[in-house]
Amino acid sequence: MINDESLDQTSDIQQIDESDALPAKRARTDDMLNLISKFLESAGNVLLIQGPPGAGKTTLALELLRRVQATRLGRTEIPPARLYVPSRVSPNKLRKHFPLIHQMHDPFSKKISGDDSTEGSAEIRVSEPDDVFNKILTLKRSRLRGLMVIDSWEGVLRNTSEDGRRMIESAILSDPDDNRVGVVLVSEGGRVGDLTNLVDGIVTLSSSELDGRRLRTIVVNKLRGLRVKSDRALFSLDKGKFNLLANTQFDDDPSAKPSILSPVPHTQTYFSTGSRDLDIMLKGGIKKGSSILVHVNNTVPTMGVRLLLRIINANFINQGGSSFIVPFSAVSSDSIAESLRPLVGDDTLNQRVRIAEYNRDLLRKKWRVQLSGKVMEDFTLFSNILKELETASSSMILSIDFDKIVQVYGDDLMLPGLANMGATMRDAGAVILAVASEPNKIREAFLRTADYYLKVESINDTIVIYGVKPFTNVHGIEFAFDKGYPSLKLTEIV
Repeated sequence: MINDESLDQTSDIQQIDESDALPAKRARTDDMLNLISKFLESAGNVLLIQGPPGAGKTTLALELLRRVQATRLGRTEIPPARLYVPSRVSPNKLRKHFPLIHQMHDPFSKKISGDDSTEGSAEIRVSEPDDVFNKILTLKRSRLRGLMVIDSWEGVLRNTSEDGRRMIESAILSDPDDNRVGVVLVSEGGRVGDLTNLVDGIVTLSSSELDGRRLRTIVVNKLRGLRVKSDRALFSLDKGKFNLLANTQFDDDPSAKPSILSPVPHTQTYFSTGSRDLDIMLKGGIKKGSSILVHVNNTVPTMGVRLLLRIINANFINQGGSSFIVPFSAVSSDSIAESLRPLVGDDTLNQRVRIAEYNRDLLRKKWRVQLSGKVMEDFTLFSNILKELETASSSMILSIDFDKIVQVYGDDLMLPGLANMGATMRDAGAVILAVASEPNKIREAFLRTADYYLKVESINDTIVIYGVKPFTNVHGIEFAFDKGYPSLKLTEIV
């Protein structure tokens, strides 16, 4: 359960390498940040970033500064003005915690702090907070496209009279149509007064918990003049950068030619999951001869779980392993076979893959195991199939949906048989990969001896995964299809 917790065009302002800063084709995973950046490109727009201490406000503000683009006049490119006015964080701390900033100097005084070793990189000018009023006016009158960040609003007003506050507000909010400078105000909820009604946009950052693990959420409260299709998303502050987690997509890349999955190699003691990121999360992969339970929340689309299991099974099969699959209730054996076929090939599918099917009217296939729904009869067939696969390959994985097993056989009848099967597979160095959504006796009995216990949920259209055993942070799941087969990338929320 989640618990919420004078500048001109000849100035020496240095430019960012736009080809490094922004991809030529912006990814759909970045739509929200692109929308906020577009909003700040409009003449004179003011954005308020609010949230508690440690929420990531400074990191977001610096990311928005990085994204400001130059103005092109024919073949001439005029670099944008990027000004950061800190009142909470010293320049030395900024340099330490935010590698994006390389040179610390005031563009008005042109006093440089000394580090000029990063020429050509993404540089942001840092100004002292004194005399903010004049700096705002000077930047606005420069006629340059640019962005100014005041971090924080409360800090700037700390030693300012009421008249001074009104002057600064007036300088920020006036002349919206006569300048090309956007302003970002960072606030921790102090002396904002009527500011929320006066600014053009508001973004709120928050931190909460999911089973004792950190979650970070960004909410777009308003962006005047723009339609916000999706107003909230998860994000991470890994490596001091603002990383928006992707809305999990399940669409194949139509430009990519389907191909056999290129496996991530196993090690001497661990089977790879097919994702290097997931292997790292599991501290090396799945230990040989172990069992793993994946609890899937009912918010997760079935396709997300199917893709995860498809990657794990195909990676196993394409390294000489065999696989026995008991699919979800709503998924036929034909569907599983057709999704695996392009990843492993026809011959391998027939030789080293077996898929359970309870519809006995379907045509016989070499890979299809037609079950009767009678526990003793089917358990004998289970055992025979596992022995057959064991002789066909050096390693084996059993992927089984416990909800389906309970639906067909009930809780009690399968418990002894599954326990014996689990012991046999463990002794053989094989892996049992079980998936469950509902609580039942089989799940609870399996969990008592499981070596790994993972949970999968969907939050704000992002599928997340985290480990209970071993304990891990929450990771966002992103599927890609550019290689001709599905691959899995994780982003850790820190």
